[in-house]
Amino acid sequence: MERITNEEAWAVLERNGYRYQFEGNLRMVHPNKVLVGRAVTAVMVPKRPDLHDYLLEYGQKVEGRKGFFNVWVIDTLVEDDVIVVDMFDKVVEGTFSGGNLSTTIATRTKRGQVIYGGIRDLQQILEIENLQTYYRGIDPTPIRDVTLVGMNVPCRIGGAICMPGDVVLGTPRCDVHSAALG
Repeated sequence: MERITNEEAWAVLERNGYRYQFEGNLRMVHPNKVLVGRAVTAVMVPKRPDLHDYLLEYGQKVEGRKGFFNVWVIDTLVEDDVIVVDMFDKVVEGTFSGGNLSTTIATRTKRGQVIYGGIRDLQQILEIENLQTYYRGIDPTPIRDVTLVGMNVPCRIGGAICMPGDVVLGTPRCDVHSAALG
């Protein structure tokens, strides 16, 4: 998959009826690095206090999860995963990961992340060689006022639909494809 071009991937997807599997409006950290891996998805929505408080408490007290929602997803990652997060294009206070969490993602997956939202600590993330990152924008603010409503569920990254387990292909032209190409 790492040698597949955008056009080759698109031709297979289009021929098989997968028309909404491409997003080309993302920035990338390493411009000449290809990203390929298995999608682990997450969907965040704007914070609604009743939903937010219930889900956060349920996850921490009933499921024994630690930290905030973004850490929950990262804790599930294994080698060759690509975390794909729909942050509803939120950048300010929508920074899913920064230097520390990106280092954790790189250590676990050796692949990367696709964030339809923000990242922080870009200078630190640039130093992580075994991690490719696609994102919408950067901001120094921490993540806040978002609620995780789904892990390993279908998500939307711009105009693309990503399913858990899809093959994610990110090419050097800032283009991301996602589909079960098997």
